[in-house]
Amino acid sequence: MSGPHVPRSSGAHVPHSSGAHVRCAPLVPAPGPAFACSQVSRRSVRDAIRWAVGVLALSGSETPRLDAEMLLAHALSLTRVQLYIRWHDPVGPFGDQLYSSLVQRRAAHEPVAYLTGERCFYDVALYVDRRVLIPRPETEHLVEEALTWARSRGKRAFRIADVGTGSGVLAIVLAQHLPHAQVWAVDVSREALGVAARNVRRYALQARVNLVCGDLLSCLRGPFDLIVANMPYIASDALSCLPPDVVEFEPRVALDGGEDGLALIRRLLAQCPDRLATPGLILLEIGDGQGQAVCEVARRHLPHAETTVRRDYAGLERVVRVEA
Repeated sequence: MSGPHVPRSSGAHVPHSSGAHVRCAPLVPAPGPAFACSQVSRRSVRDAIRWAVGVLALSGSETPRLDAEMLLAHALSLTRVQLYIRWHDPVGPFGDQLYSSLVQRRAAHEPVAYLTGERCFYDVALYVDRRVLIPRPETEHLVEEALTWARSRGKRAFRIADVGTGSGVLAIVLAQHLPHAQVWAVDVSREALGVAARNVRRYALQARVNLVCGDLLSCLRGPFDLIVANMPYIASDALSCLPPDVVEFEPRVALDGGEDGLALIRRLLAQCPDRLATPGLILLEIGDGQGQAVCEVARRHLPHAETTVRRDYAGLERVVRVEA
């Protein structure tokens, strides 16, 4: 959960999705001549993209060209490179009809990842829909911290807990890169676990990624060598400041972190002393400005652990690291 800022008082860092923008966008104009029935089957890839870029730019998208290309590639079952190879080819009536529908939905702020049903993260491609939060690039910092630590230990059979797994993204990436690890991926949402199960099957990881419906670590028995969590950390009163792409489409349960954004993080850290192995590591994604408060909670529950804050490439607080 990361991206454009909300007001500093919230202490949160807000997720973004492709094309998100925090301003009132003008109404999208009605489809013009390019939609006329006699014209549709003749529209080329180039003309379709040019039309879509205009519509999406007017809707407030920050990445209209990228959005237009990704949606057309999806509609035609092509890659973006193949679009350029077929630049002057006709889109065809079926592709044009589907594309027009996707562009209008994107112009109404529906995220591209939900429209295409896919999101790339680290080195995997995941199925996503409105049951789960869309994985963000900033969360890759947590993955890098986890893999660096695991590889430095020299241990092979790690026990890992992924708390608030959502689409299963962290569990799947860690299982892919740590081939002898066993991962328990827990989420309170059965709907989210349905998406995670689909992604686990995609990568044939059913034997090593265990999906569990439950509340944080309460349903799991430790000890775990590694506990990772990308849980809601946006303050409840800051949700209204989120871009429409996020607040109108992504699940609130995956965004709302309570009064100050740290309600679930506090509860999780309180459960960790009995479930974290020694040596062991906890990695928590946070919002910018939350580092000190989270470190204080961690030191209260794990006073002998080394607690630090890692920043992302933009210099923003991104991960709290608690090493026992």
